[in-house]
Amino acid sequence: MSASWEAIALHVQGERARKIPPAWQLPPQLLDSKQQDVSKIPASCGILSRVEIDITSNDATAILENIHSGKWTAEQVCLAFCKRAAIAQQLVNCLTDICFEEALETARSLDKKFRSSGKPVGTLHGLPISIKDHVNVAGLRSTLGYCAWADNIPTEDAVLVDALKQAGAIVFTKTTMPVTGMAIETVSKLWGRTTCGFNRSLVSGGSSGGDGALVGMYGAPVGIGTDIAGSIRVPCAFNGLYGIRPSMKRLSYQGLTSNVRGARGITGTIGPMCHSVRDIELICKVVTDAEPWHVDANVIRKAWISRPLVPSRLTIGVMKFDGVVMPHPPILRGLDEAARKLKEAGHEVIEFEPHDHMRAWNIAYPLYYATGCNEMQVLLDRTGEPWPPAAKRLSANPALRELSASELYKLHAAQDDYKAEYLRHWNKTVQSSISGRPIDALLCPINPCASYPHDHLTWWGYAAQWSLLDYPGVVLPVGFVDKTRDVRDSGYRPISDLDRENYELYDPELWHGAPIGLQLVGRNLDEERLLAVSAVVDDVVNRDSGQRQTRPNGNPKL
Repeated sequence: MSASWEAIALHVQGERARKIPPAWQLPPQLLDSKQQDVSKIPASCGILSRVEIDITSNDATAILENIHSGKWTAEQVCLAFCKRAAIAQQLVNCLTDICFEEALETARSLDKKFRSSGKPVGTLHGLPISIKDHVNVAGLRSTLGYCAWADNIPTEDAVLVDALKQAGAIVFTKTTMPVTGMAIETVSKLWGRTTCGFNRSLVSGGSSGGDGALVGMYGAPVGIGTDIAGSIRVPCAFNGLYGIRPSMKRLSYQGLTSNVRGARGITGTIGPMCHSVRDIELICKVVTDAEPWHVDANVIRKAWISRPLVPSRLTIGVMKFDGVVMPHPPILRGLDEAARKLKEAGHEVIEFEPHDHMRAWNIAYPLYYATGCNEMQVLLDRTGEPWPPAAKRLSANPALRELSASELYKLHAAQDDYKAEYLRHWNKTVQSSISGRPIDALLCPINPCASYPHDHLTWWGYAAQWSLLDYPGVVLPVGFVDKTRDVRDSGYRPISDLDRENYELYDPELWHGAPIGLQLVGRNLDEERLLAVSAVVDDVVNRDSGQRQTRPNGNPKL
């Protein structure tokens, strides 16, 4: 056995803490506070100037417009986000390897080139970006949350990271993820527990929970996350963000640290977590325009089509309940209000019936854990590191075991059959639509709850469903939990033990003020059209709401 996990964690966390300059450190009264909603602290603590608050309150597109016009310098923007990220780290513990000094040096170099040539070096010139732990960045740790991998430092960038850098983006920090990667809460012995800035008694989501918490605190304009079972979508929903889970192989996934390679059936995807639909489009277009198929043999050779035309009157399906676990009242209210606004705006909304979603989970679950978690256990055992409580419960399922080749073949066949059935089911919505075409997208929950307490295991089905089918999903924030409106439905009768556990978990007082996020699901490899539909839906649903104009921390929402 190597050094103990306690010694390793103490070392890396101490190293991280020393990278936050004294001038950016919060006073003890804020650090020791039991305050749960800390979303207002970055703008009120006095560390950021008025200009820095303004800079960090914008989405990526607006930031780039101001840099490229010469109003702001790359160094000015980078410094503002380094400071705000440092504040966020002290409040919600969302960072891993910090490289503020190197980022500022890169920003100064970009400013020098801009002064010399009068033009940006690329589309993302000067944009600070955070990167999830296991997405490789040369010279920075990729640990997957394992103490055993604390010294794993790649020498090359992931293909997507290289594309971002070539376009002028600045990587200024990496972010936390749960050990093993297969969890919807971000916690590890190596880096500690990441919490939600809107309510620290709730989780930030996972496995891209570090990016979710950081971007949710406006500590980065864009974070790059990954998603195999909701790992982009869930943290976006829990932190009031926009994001996308693209189809598999649409964006390059080459150059990531993984504890299980060679998986088929359901594989990870990578995408942006940010503050607007237009920012999702921006990042996806930049990394696709880099033509990654020349260096990544697995990525699909498909150029990006900017904002394709969509019907002026959309046909949107709405699914409130998957037939397995009933969502909490805030999620149901979010769906109802979104459907009402879409109808009032002249769009067609039809009820979408789920097709055997429990069967989908029974296919997806063994595909996720086809090796019986053997590789994960080996890495944990190397330092004596224990499983986090929620992940341990999932991995301890008696049905979990290493599958044979013939069993995997049968699962892949079952997945193929289910995908064919679901495509027919989706296409049959033409029979219910006035437009005479199938639904343009499906609006549905991402998770049955708007975050949840620490160390609790929630139902993954609302996210994993679309990973199994490989349908892209875009996250839209639609508001916040209101304890006076989102009361417990005392008349509901749970249909199973799983449903009852979720029902009994809900407490309006605990969830008050938490963000509500929904997902729009589209067809396989049709990301551009889904984003075009999402832009329309976002404009309708959030046009007159506080979600679009201001955040609870007073930051403008562009």
